[in-house]
Amino acid sequence: MQNLYAPALIFLQPSISGLTFSVEELDNLLGGLRLGEFVVFRGSWMCHVLSELLCVRSQLPYAEGGLDSTVVFIDGGNIFDPYFISETARQFSLNPEETLMNIWISRAFTGYQLTALITEELPKILDQNGSRLVVISDIATLYCDPDIGAMEAKRTFNHITRSLWELAKQRNIILVATSLSAQSERKRRLEHYLLGRASVAAKIDAGNPHEKITLEKHPFKPMASVKLFFNEPGDQPLLEDFMEV
Repeated sequence: MQNLYAPALIFLQPSISGLTFSVEELDNLLGGLRLGEFVVFRGSWMCHVLSELLCVRSQLPYAEGGLDSTVVFIDGGNIFDPYFISETARQFSLNPEETLMNIWISRAFTGYQLTALITEELPKILDQNGSRLVVISDIATLYCDPDIGAMEAKRTFNHITRSLWELAKQRNIILVATSLSAQSERKRRLEHYLLGRASVAAKIDAGNPHEKITLEKHPFKPMASVKLFFNEPGDQPLLEDFMEV
């Protein structure tokens, strides 16, 4: 697994309604994420960092830019990091153990498992716990397995992206899918389905010493981009080395 780092972000009190990052540049670019939206982050590892930041912030009260909600995390990339969650929870004065317990995690190791989790199990899970945030990590990777034919992968991926878009609308939840930097032509093609279904989409490009975040799709905000600057971590970085309160 690649080393996880977080940029030197300054967490602010949110002034934008909806689920916020509490990072001024991001919230100005994206606005608050709203219930009923299917949100896609694609590109660098920062996509995953931001998705896990939202897993923590969703547990905050509405007045603090959260959703006062538990989370469902479907780990298609096998990259969920409890250490990051715990450290980020401390940044927002949340109990790390309780924060982790409020995240329902399920891992998929094949495209078939991920399809079943999304189309069959996810609605049942939402019936049980009423979470208002669902995150699916690196959603396209498992459909790039050579054991899945290209046409089957496209057909199935088109089906699940439509299911996710419909689920976000019907359940009035925020559904976030990440897709880490495309390693194959198939993955790049599958991302077109994600962008087609997304309510909000952003591309994140790695740089040094910054990450460039480009808003690709939004229902009412103009296309634009911002840069988040960070300090390159050492071999064993601590989250507090890169975040300030």
